[in-house]
Amino acid sequence: MSGRFSIVLSGGGCKAFWANGVLRTIAESLPPIDHWAGASAGAAFALTQVSGRFEDTFRRFLDSVAANPRNFHLDRALRRQRPFPHDEIYRDAVRFVLRDRGFDRVRAGAPVHILLSYVQAGYPFVSTSWSAVRAFADRRRRGVLHGPTQLPPGVGVEVVCSHEAMDVQQLLDWTLMSSTIPPITPIQRKAGRRYLDGGLIDNVPIRALPQAARAEGSKVLCLVSHHVRVPERPVQWVDGAMVLYLAARAPLPVRVWDYTSPERVIAAIELGGRDGVALRDRVRAFVDAAGHARTG
Repeated sequence: MSGRFSIVLSGGGCKAFWANGVLRTIAESLPPIDHWAGASAGAAFALTQVSGRFEDTFRRFLDSVAANPRNFHLDRALRRQRPFPHDEIYRDAVRFVLRDRGFDRVRAGAPVHILLSYVQAGYPFVSTSWSAVRAFADRRRRGVLHGPTQLPPGVGVEVVCSHEAMDVQQLLDWTLMSSTIPPITPIQRKAGRRYLDGGLIDNVPIRALPQAARAEGSKVLCLVSHHVRVPERPVQWVDGAMVLYLAARAPLPVRVWDYTSPERVIAAIELGGRDGVALRDRVRAFVDAAGHARTG
């Protein structure tokens, strides 16, 4: 094929393991990936794919989850400690991706574009973030995949790129900023901004890709780790690129923030593998379809 080929991974916490199961089974059908994009867990998994460390990270995450008996630790709350185990486990997994030259491989590989959202300085955090949550819930209820161009008052959006990260800590911070769901994970702050989960603004962030990757002649494969209705055929994005959406064909067996069951996480990735096999011909047809020559 000609033109750029990009992959966008949706957020979804543990549900996002589904996309990695799909990638396991369609990898040989894909051309070289020019760009990745994601929000929240989708961003973390894009880094995992580019680093080549998914399988090792997967095993480490399963070990952490197996050692965690509950998603809320009352004993910690009574000691005025953080009762949710998610930040510690998630942070450890992302840091593991980037260690042992993982960061170098990410910097040398296809760029990962991470969607961040934040409450602007001077706006009340609770009411402003709640308006973003309500808008997200309404889109989910109506089956709308993408967020609006015009954001709620006081909410801003920012895109950062893995190639721009100065060091491991900065890339880790960006990933955590894109994954902020208080009180489950702590609020991330920078330069007066208080960050929210990027998926609240756009959980399938094609908008995070550079303009050339969204333009006519390019192709974008979106892996949506939710049981939602998506177009069966490629559709043209507003900027001209052709987009193929793949989504889970059945309800996922794990909840977004369920960090207690390795079995349910494994079931999610196995479901992704089965869906990948079932949808592989659709992917091959999308890859092989005539496109316009790469420009720029």
